[in-house]
Amino acid sequence: MDLENLNFKVITNEGAKCGFCNKILKPKGLDYLYANVSKDYIEYERCNCKDAIKFWKEYDLKLYKDEQQKKYKETINKIYNDNFLKKRLQKYNFENIDFLNIETIKIIENYTKECIKGKMKDGIIIYGNFGYENTYIAACIANKMIENDKIILMEKSSSILDRIKESFNKNTISELELIELYSNIDMLIIDDFASEIFSKWAVDELYKIINNRYENELPIVITTRYTKEELISKISSETDLKDAKDLVQILYKMCYGVSIVNSDFDNKNQVEKV
Repeated sequence: MDLENLNFKVITNEGAKCGFCNKILKPKGLDYLYANVSKDYIEYERCNCKDAIKFWKEYDLKLYKDEQQKKYKETINKIYNDNFLKKRLQKYNFENIDFLNIETIKIIENYTKECIKGKMKDGIIIYGNFGYENTYIAACIANKMIENDKIILMEKSSSILDRIKESFNKNTISELELIELYSNIDMLIIDDFASEIFSKWAVDELYKIINNRYENELPIVITTRYTKEELISKISSETDLKDAKDLVQILYKMCYGVSIVNSDFDNKNQVEKV
């Protein structure tokens, strides 16, 4: 190539320095570059000073999370025809709750705020003998998370299992992609947990998702009408007792409990560590 007949300018590493220690940085690849572009577009080697290493580690982590969030949003768009949160649930918010005392509402709101900040590793189990109240509280949490641009899914366990089964016969979303989605989004809410009969396969799939979230230190919200002992008994009716205990145990290991003792709608409720 005849460089003398080309319209070009030489871009060197002059002026490219580490923002922390002022070390001169070299461009990646050639020591110089012939191009009709600004040197701002050249990628330079990263400095190996302590502050630069810390900066790039945080930068790469944020970039990875952004790409991950984009991927999960694309996956969600493939499996939901409309907003994954039903229209009725989209209207629920903490300000309109009239069946809990103020102290309980504040505890749940504070929990949600910590989840939004990314500081909450624990989950919560919302227990009450009225499914409507449990679902209402869970939807309030979901809506507050969505308002703050967090990716959440709120489904019944039967819906999660049905989607995984559907993936066996479709080429769009694989079982692994669904497990990854449920395991890594900002929050997973399983509403009315154990309201159906679980097979051994179902218990294994749910355990996989819940345990992944536990290992990844990501919050999960469970609503149920059953106590710990009742959950084990109900889940083990069609599967191995040990599998049922393992599933319930991992939930209670990673979750706090919000117990709504409110059978007479008299605002008697309590919050406890389970």
